[in-house]
Amino acid sequence: MQITNVICPQSKYSIKCPYAMTPEYITVHNTYNDASAMSEISYMLGNNLKTSFHVAVDDERVVTGIPFNRNAWHAGDGRGNGNMKSIGIEICYSKSGGDRFINAEKLAAEYIAMLLKQFGWGLDRVKKHQDWSGKYCPHRTLDMGWQRFLNMVSSYLNGTTPINNNVNNDGSEVEVKTYQNGSTTEVIYADTSLTKRIGSLNPRERCDCLGIFNDRPMVRYKVDGKNDYKIGFAKWKGGVR
Repeated sequence: MQITNVICPQSKYSIKCPYAMTPEYITVHNTYNDASAMSEISYMLGNNLKTSFHVAVDDERVVTGIPFNRNAWHAGDGRGNGNMKSIGIEICYSKSGGDRFINAEKLAAEYIAMLLKQFGWGLDRVKKHQDWSGKYCPHRTLDMGWQRFLNMVSSYLNGTTPINNNVNNDGSEVEVKTYQNGSTTEVIYADTSLTKRIGSLNPRERCDCLGIFNDRPMVRYKVDGKNDYKIGFAKWKGGVR
C-alpha cells in the first residue's frame, strides 16, 4: 500500500483544522471530481477555504493531509461528531466512475480496514457523510450499494481478503515547501520521465513544492489567468526552498 503523508502547514491550522481531536469514527466521502489523491490534498491545503479532510485515496495511493489528532471540516455538521470526532476520507474519481473509481474504492476499503485494526475499532465506526448531515455522499458508493462497500471493508478486516501490510511510505512526512523558479521559463511535465508537457512556470514564479519524486520536484502552480491549479514535475531542483 502506497501512502504519502503531506504535512499541513501550521499556518493553515486556524482554517483547516483548528481543534485538537481524538478520533472515534471514520467518515467516507466521494470527491465528485476526477482528480488524483495528491491533487485533491494539494488543492485542499493550498486554498484558504474552510473545507478540509484528512485523507484522499485514488487507484494507486493513499495521501494524508490533515493529522488525525486535528479535526477537519468535511461532515457538514458544524461542531458535531462528524467534524470533531471523525477521520474524513475522500475516494477519488467518483465523478466519472469506471475502473479508476472501482480500484480507488477497493484501496480505500483496504486502508479503512487497516485503520480499524490500528485503532481497535469495529465496522460500526465507519460512517458515511450522509449519516452526519443528510447529504447524499458518498454519492457513487451509495449508488453502487453502501452495504457492498462495508462488506469490502469487512473482508479486509476479517482476513477474508488479506491487507497489504507492506506499506510504502514513499515521501513520508512530505512538507509543503516553496518552489522559486529561476530566470527562465520552466517547463512542467505530467510525469517524472518528462515525456508529456502540461504547462510552465514563468521566470521568478513561486509555487508550492510537494516533495521530490524520482529526482523531480512535484509542484502545484496556478494556471495563468485562472483560479485553477495544476500539479506536475519540474526538471530543475534548484528552485526548492
